[in-house]
Amino acid sequence: MDKVVKVLLIDDDEDDYIITKDIFSRISNAGKYELSWIDTFEKGINAVLKHQYDIYLVDYRLGKHTGVDLVNEAVLSGVKQPIIILTGKGDYKIDEQAMNVGAADYLVKDKIEPDTLDRTLRYALKQAETLKALKESENKFKIIFDKAKEPILISDYTGKIHDINKAGLDFFGYHIKEILVTNDRSLFYTQEDRENFIQELETKGAVSDFECQMVSSKGQVYFCSLSSFLQIDLQNMVEVYHTIIHDLTHRKHLETKSIHESKFSISEHIAKGFAEEIRNPLSTINLVLHELTTDESLVYNETLQTSLEVIKSNFDSINQLTKNFISSTENKPIITQEVGIKEVIEEALSEINDLILGHRIVLEQHILPTEIYLSIDRKQIKKALVNILNNALESMESYPKVLNISTINDSGFYSILIEDNGKGISSALEHQIFEPFFTTKKDAEGLGLTDAERSILAHRGNIIFKPQDKGSLFVIQLPIS
Repeated sequence: MDKVVKVLLIDDDEDDYIITKDIFSRISNAGKYELSWIDTFEKGINAVLKHQYDIYLVDYRLGKHTGVDLVNEAVLSGVKQPIIILTGKGDYKIDEQAMNVGAADYLVKDKIEPDTLDRTLRYALKQAETLKALKESENKFKIIFDKAKEPILISDYTGKIHDINKAGLDFFGYHIKEILVTNDRSLFYTQEDRENFIQELETKGAVSDFECQMVSSKGQVYFCSLSSFLQIDLQNMVEVYHTIIHDLTHRKHLETKSIHESKFSISEHIAKGFAEEIRNPLSTINLVLHELTTDESLVYNETLQTSLEVIKSNFDSINQLTKNFISSTENKPIITQEVGIKEVIEEALSEINDLILGHRIVLEQHILPTEIYLSIDRKQIKKALVNILNNALESMESYPKVLNISTINDSGFYSILIEDNGKGISSALEHQIFEPFFTTKKDAEGLGLTDAERSILAHRGNIIFKPQDKGSLFVIQLPIS
C-alpha cells in the first residue's frame, strides 16, 4: 500500500477549509491524502518547523502576516517539505514573490480542480524528493571538496572564482573573502599558461596533467599539474571549471637537484682533467719566465723585461682562473650551525657597501623584522649572497640604479629576493645563467653564480632566476627546518 501523504492547510477561514476538503474528497484515489487544518500563522509555522506534515497549503492572507512570510521563515529555518501558496485571485506579483522565497508552487483558490490539485501535490512532492537527493549529493561532494588534501578551484572563463577548498586557501595564502574577489589570472605565474589551459579545456572539455607555474599571494611560485573538467552550474546557469591542483614543486626540485648534481659531477671531472692537462704547461712557462727575468745578460733589456711582465701578468691570470674554476666545481663540505639569517644578510650587504655607495645605487630593503635561525654554513651562504649581489650590481649600467632585497617566510622556506633594474638577460640565454664561465658582462669570470648555486643546493635549498621586464630577480630559498 502506498504511503498516505499528510497535507496541512494553513488558512484562517473555515469556509475555505470546507471547500478544500471537498476538493480533496473528489480526487481519484482520495485515500492517499490525509488533510488537516490550522487557522493561524503562529500555529502553522510551529507545525511547519516541527516537520509534522509532508506538504503544506498556505493561504496568502493570514491576519497580519502573509503566506510568503511563512514560506520565507520556513526556508530560512531549513524546512525541506514543499509549501504551496493559495490566494483568492490571480496575481503575477504574488506568484513571483512566492517563488522567489522558495515556495514549491502557487494556486488560485477559485480555479482549483481535483485533478489540478492532485497534479500540483504530486509534482511538488517529486520535486522535493529530487532536490533532497541533489542536496545530499551536494553535501557529499562538499565534504570531499572541503576535506581534500589537494587544492580544488571552481572558476569560469572570465576568471571569476566561485569557490575554493581549505587546501586551496592554504596553498595560495588567501582568506576566502579575498580570493572570491580575486581573478584566477593572478594565480597563474604567466598569462600564457592560463590562456593555453583555458584553450585546451574549452576545446576538449577536460584537461589532465596540464603543467604550469602558479603563484601564491606572497609571490611563492609553485610547479603544478592541473586536472580540470567543465560543468554547468545549474543554480547560476554558468559554465564553470572544476580544477584539481597537484603541487609538483618538491618533485621538480628533486629533478632539478639531480640534474645539477650530474652537471656538477661532470664539471668536477672536466675540471680535474683540465687541471692535469694545463698544470705542466703552466709550470714550464713559469720556469722559463723565471729564468729569463733573472738572466744577467737580459736584465737591462727594458723592452724584453716589459714583455716578460706582460706575459707574467697573463700567466697569473690564467693560473688564478684555473684555480677558481677547479674551486667552483669542488664539493665543499658544509659546517652547519644555528645562525640568524637576518644577520648574515646584513653582513653580505656590509661587504658590498662601498660598491653601493661608489656607484650611487639606491638600496631598498624589506627584510622581515623577526630574526629566524637556520642551520647553515655561515661562510658559504654569506659568500653566495655576496656573489649574487655583485652580479646584480654589475648588471646595472644606467641611472637610476636600484637594488631591492626582501625576504619572506613561506611554505617551510626562508626566501631571499634580490632584484635589480639592470640590463637583464634574454630568454634564449636564461637556461645558461648558472653554467660555469657563462657571463654577459665584460671582464667577468662567470663563476660567481655557479659557486652560489652549488652552495645553496648543498644546503637543500633552491635558487631561482626570474627575468623581469627590466632587470633580474633571484630567489634564494633556504629550508627553515
